[in-house]
Amino acid sequence: MNVHVPRKQLADSLGHVERIIPNRSSNPGLSLLRLELSEDKLIFSGSNMDIDIQATLKADVEGSGQLALPAHVFAQVVRALPGEMVELDFGENELEIISGNYATKLQLADSNAAPLLSFPKEYRGHLAGGQLAKVLSHVRYAAAVAEYQAIFRGVKLELSDKKTRAVATDGFRLAYYHLDEASGLDAEFVLPARSVDELVKLLDGGEVKLELGEGQLSLATASYKLNVKLMEGSFPDYEKIIPSQFPVSISLDAKTLSEAVSRVAVMADRTANNRVDFFIKDGSLQITAEGGYGRSQEALEVSQEGDESQIALAYNAKYLVDALNPLQDELRFSFSGTTSPSLLSSLSDLSYLAMVVPLRTG
Repeated sequence: MNVHVPRKQLADSLGHVERIIPNRSSNPGLSLLRLELSEDKLIFSGSNMDIDIQATLKADVEGSGQLALPAHVFAQVVRALPGEMVELDFGENELEIISGNYATKLQLADSNAAPLLSFPKEYRGHLAGGQLAKVLSHVRYAAAVAEYQAIFRGVKLELSDKKTRAVATDGFRLAYYHLDEASGLDAEFVLPARSVDELVKLLDGGEVKLELGEGQLSLATASYKLNVKLMEGSFPDYEKIIPSQFPVSISLDAKTLSEAVSRVAVMADRTANNRVDFFIKDGSLQITAEGGYGRSQEALEVSQEGDESQIALAYNAKYLVDALNPLQDELRFSFSGTTSPSLLSSLSDLSYLAMVVPLRTG
C-alpha cells in the first residue's frame, strides 16, 4: 500500500487527532492511531475515552486496509518533514515515510489493539460551525477547574426550536451566549470544558451536523467526526441568580475598561484574590489596587445611571478581564449591590451576558 499526500494537509489533519489521543495511558491501545486507507482518502481515528475523533483526508492512495501506529511518534515525524509532499509506503510490519531527501521507518502496531470507533449514520441537527464555536468560546472561561466542583467543570448547551444557548459558571462568575437560532434538536446537556476546547478548534465556517445519543453528543463537519461524552449531574437554575434591579449602572468602551483593569492589577496582591477596587461617583470610575510592591490607580470617565450617586466594590481582576474579553464595543456594567452579582453586557449585541460576584471587603 502506498500513499502520496501534501505534507501540510497531513500535518494539520493529524495534529487535530493527535491532541485527542493520550501520550501515555494505562491502556496502551489508546495511544495508537488507527489508519484506514481507501481509494482516494486516508481516515485517522483515535480516542481518549471522553472524545472519539475521526479525520478524513483526501490523498492519492494505492491499495486499501487498516493499520495502527504510535500516534505521537508519527505526528512528530510528519511535522519535521522537509518536503512539500509525503510518501507513505506500508509494508507488512513497518511504514516507510519519505519526504524530500529524508526517509525513516516506523514500526506498525496490531490494528486490533487500536480503538474501533463508530459514529452515527444520520444526524438530525445542524448549525453553522462558526456560530456554534462562537456560542461555546464566549462562555468557556467561566467553567470551574477544580475537581470537586463536578458539574461546574462543564458548559451547558441548551437547544430548542427557539434558541441555541451555552452557559458556564464556577459559582463566582457566570457567562451565557444566546442565539435565536434552532439546531433541529431539543435537549439540554453539559459538555466537559476540556472537550469544548477541542470542539472550538475544529469548528469552522461550514455546517456542523449534530446528533444526541446515549450519554454523548456526536458532531460531523466536512472533514471530522466526533463523539463527546456528556457529564452527569444537574446544572443549577442559573436564571434565578441573575439580578434585575441595579441602583448604579455605567457605560463605557469595553477595551478601555479591560486595559485599565489590567494595568492597575499589576500591583494587585496575588494572595488576596488579585483584588482591584472600584469607586464610582458622578460619572467617574476610580480603579485602584495595592500589594506588596506598591499601589496603582486610574480614573475613567463613564456614563452613569441609577438611583444612587455612588458605589464602592472590589473584584478579582482576572475574573473581570475574562468577562470583558468577549466584548468588543460599548458595554453596560450594572451593579446590584456591593456583595451581590454585577452584570456586563454589550449595548449593541444582547447575545452575551456575563456576571461577576464582587469580593467581600469587610
